Amino acid sequence: MMTNYSSKSMTEQANAIQENLISPVKLLEEFFENISIEKKSNQIFTEIYFNEALDEAKKSEIRQINNRRKSFFDGIILNWKDLFDINKKKCEGGTQLLSGRISQIDAEVYKNATGCGLITIGKTHLTELAFSGLGVNPRTETPPNSVKQIVAPGGSSSGAAVATALNLSSAGIGSDTGGSVRIPAAWNNLVGFKPTHGKLSLNGVLKLCPNFDTVGPITKSVEDSFYLYKMLKGENLDPIENDILKNKCFLIDTSFLTQNVCDEVNKSFEISVKKIVTSGAKIKEIDLNEISAATELAKKLFPYEAYNSWKKIIEANPKKMYPPVLSRFRGGISISHDEYLRAWNELKNIRKSFLLKFHQFDAVISPTCPITPPSVQKLLENDNFFTKSNLLSLRNTRVANLLGLTSITLPTQIDNCGLMLLSKPNDEINLLKTAHLIERYFKNN
Repeated sequence: MMTNYSSKSMTEQANAIQENLISPVKLLEEFFENISIEKKSNQIFTEIYFNEALDEAKKSEIRQINNRRKSFFDGIILNWKDLFDINKKKCEGGTQLLSGRISQIDAEVYKNATGCGLITIGKTHLTELAFSGLGVNPRTETPPNSVKQIVAPGGSSSGAAVATALNLSSAGIGSDTGGSVRIPAAWNNLVGFKPTHGKLSLNGVLKLCPNFDTVGPITKSVEDSFYLYKMLKGENLDPIENDILKNKCFLIDTSFLTQNVCDEVNKSFEISVKKIVTSGAKIKEIDLNEISAATELAKKLFPYEAYNSWKKIIEANPKKMYPPVLSRFRGGISISHDEYLRAWNELKNIRKSFLLKFHQFDAVISPTCPITPPSVQKLLENDNFFTKSNLLSLRNTRVANLLGLTSITLPTQIDNCGLMLLSKPNDEINLLKTAHLIERYFKNN
C-alpha cells in the first residue's frame, strides 16, 4: 500500500524526499487532492497558487534527481497568512479595507524560506488586520475549526493553522502580536511558536502593533517549528540537541495564568503537570504579580499602536469593518501619546522585575488559553459575547508579548487545549529544546 505523506510532519516529509520515497511533485499533488476533497477550502485559503506551486515542485524535483537540493527541506509545502507580501500577489490582511491590494515586494522571511526550496501552496484567511484571537471574520471568511467545525478556529492566524491541521500544507506561517500563532495552534491541536520580538524580520509584513508583532511557524511537531524558525531566520539547520527532561526546572504562576480557567483546560493542565513531575523535572509554584501589572498596561499599549497603525485607512471607510473589531481599534482614540509612553516606561520596569524572578528556570508553564473555542454562531449573534470571549482567548498568550518573552504551545491529550511555555527573551533554542523534550515525554508516557 502507498504511504500518504500529507498527514506526516514536515521533517518526516523531508526525510521521505531525501530518501526518494516521494518526490516534491507527488507530495504537492497529495495536498492538492486533500484541498479538492475539503468542502470548505475556500474558507481556509484566500488564494491557492496551483500553477506556481507546481512549477516550483517540478524545479525541486529536478534538484532532487541531480542531488542539488537547496536544503534538507527543499520541496516542503507552506501556507502563508495573508499579511505577508509575496510580489505581484494579493495581500489583503483579512479586511475589505485592503481589498485588491497587490504586493510590490517579497517579505524577507518569505525570501529566506524560498531560498531553502520551500514551496508556497497559497495564502490563508485571518481575522481583520490580525486584531482578534478568535479567528472569526464575518467580513471575509471564517475557517472551520479542524477538530469541530462549529467552534472558532482561533486567530488571528486561523487559516494557517486549519490548513496545517487538515493536511492541506506541511506547515503554516503566521504572526503573533498577542497570541495569534499560539491560540489557533492550541485550538487545532498543533504546535505554535512565538520568537522574541525582532528575531524574525517584519519587512514586507502588514503590521498591527509594530513593537509587539512577531512572525512564527504553526506546525505538527516542535522539531518542525525548530527547523522552520531557523529557515525563516536564514540560519544553518543544525539538529536539535538532546537533553533529558528531568534536568529542567519550571515555574507555575499561581497569581494569574492558572486562575479562572474552564474545566477542560484545567484538567488538561493538571494531567500535563503530573506527567512533567513524573519525569523528574522540578516545578516551583510562585505568584508572578508582574503578569497582572503588565496585563493592565495592555489596555493602553495594544489599542494605541493598533489604531495609530491603521487609523487613516479605517476612518476613511469604517463601515467596511466588523463592529466589534472596529470598536477594539477605536479603543486607541482616547489614549494620548504621553499616556502610551508612560505605559511603556512602566512596562520596561515590570519586564526587569519579572526576569529577576525567572533567571534560573527554563520556562513558565501554563494553559495556553483559559477557554476552549466558543461556538461561531454564538459569537456572531452577540457582540458582547464576542468581545468578552476575544479578551479571554488572548488573556494568557499576550503575557509573552507584553513581557518580551519567547513562547510556544504544545497540544495536550485533550482537544483544543494547549500547554504553553514562556521563556526568557532571546532564549529560542533552549525553549524549543525544552518543548521538544516535553513533547517526546508526552508521546511516550
